[in-house]
Amino acid sequence: MRSPLLSSVFLLSPILSSFRLLLLLPATTVVHAQFGIKKGTPISKPGEGIEIDPSTGAPKQEREGFLSEKDAADMSAIIDEAMKDVETMAMITKLKSENSQHLNELRQYSPMEILGGMKEVLDNMKLIEYLFQDKERAVREMEKEGMIDKAHVKKYRKDPDLLEQDTRRGLYFQFISLAVVGGFIE
Repeated sequence: MRSPLLSSVFLLSPILSSFRLLLLLPATTVVHAQFGIKKGTPISKPGEGIEIDPSTGAPKQEREGFLSEKDAADMSAIIDEAMKDVETMAMITKLKSENSQHLNELRQYSPMEILGGMKEVLDNMKLIEYLFQDKERAVREMEKEGMIDKAHVKKYRKDPDLLEQDTRRGLYFQFISLAVVGGFIE
């Protein structure tokens, strides 16, 4: 049985499963750089506005809508920082030029579906703070749940920080890709 925290972190809605296509897009060049959100970017920490539904282990939805003011502010902060980051903008340019057909297919989703996907990724970005408080345990749990490719298990056992880094990068890429599809980043 999957733990509620792991289920929350990796719970993907039907819209996000369609975005897995983005992860399958071929990368023709390798860029070795650290890109993403700078330390200190104001993103709320777990527990600040995320209430976990004990029956599902997933974040509870806001009563007035699925996107709170805090979520909108956090999303805006990530997008603002991404637009200042040279490596992220290079990634976006490459994504747009090499995968425009796939992006156009994804643009057929409604703006609410895109925002819903972005919110889910944002929630997962917040929840991994809990997951990786004990990095060795995170590796064990993710391995037990089949969330780590068998080819990478040894590497992540030896270096749990790498699993955390790869998980964060994957979520960041998903968020930025959805922001591009939704027209929030040009």
